[in-house]
Amino acid sequence: MIAEQALAPSAARRVLVVEDLADSRQTLKDLLQVGVEQAEVDAAEDGVRALEMLSERPYSLVLTDLRMPKASGMRLLREIRERQLPCAVVIVTGHGGVREAVEAMRLGAYDFLTKPVDPQQLVHLVDRVLRERTAPIPPA
Repeated sequence: MIAEQALAPSAARRVLVVEDLADSRQTLKDLLQVGVEQAEVDAAEDGVRALEMLSERPYSLVLTDLRMPKASGMRLLREIRERQLPCAVVIVTGHGGVREAVEAMRLGAYDFLTKPVDPQQLVHLVDRVLRERTAPIPPA
């Protein structure tokens, strides 16, 4: 597994939502902006745009759909790991099964959720990921 790199404080609570359906994308963005304290939430319509945004600024977490045009969530996860980008990845999908979940976890996904997702569960998960990624590392 790739070692997580430290993030600059400005990136510590930055989330990128990747979803091809505009209504779902906006709903997720709104939910996280309201529900996760001090979260800065951006959105991309597909994996290609997400990779462009990830090259422009750091994110702590990428929350991505699995099936999208241009680049799937799995392809996005692979690219993030190959580029060793310091962000956690959570896949949220209505089309995934056990095979996809196992592959995602093998590739280093933080979690794999199936739709419909309980909004409070998602807010709690995102908040937990962001807290874990900003917590000081205890001395060895």
